[in-house]
Amino acid sequence: MRRLVFGGILAALSTFLDGAGSGAAGGTIPGSPSFVVGQRFEAQVIDVDRAAGILRLKTEAGPLRLSAPEAATAPLKKGDAVVVDVALIRHPAPAGLARRHEEPPPLLTQRLRASITGIHRSVELVALTTAAGRLTLAVPANAIASLHTGDVLLLDLTVRVESEPAALPAMEAHPRGGLAGLLYMIFGRGK
Repeated sequence: MRRLVFGGILAALSTFLDGAGSGAAGGTIPGSPSFVVGQRFEAQVIDVDRAAGILRLKTEAGPLRLSAPEAATAPLKKGDAVVVDVALIRHPAPAGLARRHEEPPPLLTQRLRASITGIHRSVELVALTTAAGRLTLAVPANAIASLHTGDVLLLDLTVRVESEPAALPAMEAHPRGGLAGLLYMIFGRGK
């Protein structure tokens, strides 16, 4: 299993502090701060059951069992590497939040309700239970401060085929100065 692609929180932590939420909208508590926290994980396909429409993945955040139409699982087979983007959402109107549109489109996108089963504030981890499985996510301290065991949040899951480094755009060949030159000197040209 490849290591967790963590490198910090990928999606920005947004604190809106609008407090206009109601308890029914995605489990937000009136007056609680809103946020969206995202992470990216590498995952391995454990099983593809096209007849039942089930995709099972192994990630370092926990195993996932996702409902997937046959069209989404067609290019996948056991052992394939995929990338799972996870967005933990607390917002009074989560349906109004725009989703990112990226190319190529993801194989699968699901929005699930997630219940907090544990909070480890000292290491900034939150354990969640969803219909797809149990996950443990890193959540910044300023977002964890307003969370409690039993809170219900939303979880957006997006599954994509893992990009190969060769498929990334080539670097320019002209000399660089400043920080770009230093980074180019340290890491060299992408291969």
